[in-house]
Amino acid sequence: MPRPSEPVLAWFRSALRKRDMNVAALAEKVGEKRSLVKRILAGKEPLTVDQLMSWTQELGLSMEELAQVPAGVAEAAEQNGALLEPTLAEADAQDAVMVSPFGLHAEQGIRMAFAMGVDFAFVSESAQLEDSGVPPQVLARFPERMLIRLDAAYHKYNAPVYDDHGLTLALSFDTIYTCVFPWSSVLQVTVYCDPPDPSSPSDPEPEPEESGRPALRLVK
Repeated sequence: MPRPSEPVLAWFRSALRKRDMNVAALAEKVGEKRSLVKRILAGKEPLTVDQLMSWTQELGLSMEELAQVPAGVAEAAEQNGALLEPTLAEADAQDAVMVSPFGLHAEQGIRMAFAMGVDFAFVSESAQLEDSGVPPQVLARFPERMLIRLDAAYHKYNAPVYDDHGLTLALSFDTIYTCVFPWSSVLQVTVYCDPPDPSSPSDPEPEPEESGRPALRLVK
């Protein structure tokens, strides 16, 4: 059952899109942390009355507009494609990669890199990896941050599994280990883009055939 605040959150998300604003821009305007604003817009944290008033003012909305937000606005907006994209679980079922500014950025970045089939790397905070399955001797080499680079040629063998807690991967060190990386530990995802195919040079224009008759030539 949708939360009673969902129509209001849908209203705010729609207003952000119309103003070409993202979570970071709204957080800057209202003086709140980006992570908190994102969780609120995703329905994972409650929206307070103070935030409702502040966000409405900063987005140039009015309480009169809010009063007209119908209970069914979420359903109507969803039918028009104006709400959040389908969840990542639904994307799995559709064999597609969905992107949401209000979802887990680390999860979406890693899913997309696997879907694109490119080399990529992510940085994980070592302090959160004590019980991850990464061998202790490997963790010892990375006391603060650990870089995991995944070759596209071996993505199939990495066998990624996603859940609410984090990412499970099969990684090769001295042998194959099953390793779990909490989403909270992933600090950065870097995609190594394949260069575009070089455009083929145009064929040089053929030299005019000698006809034995006088002709004008361009002299540089």
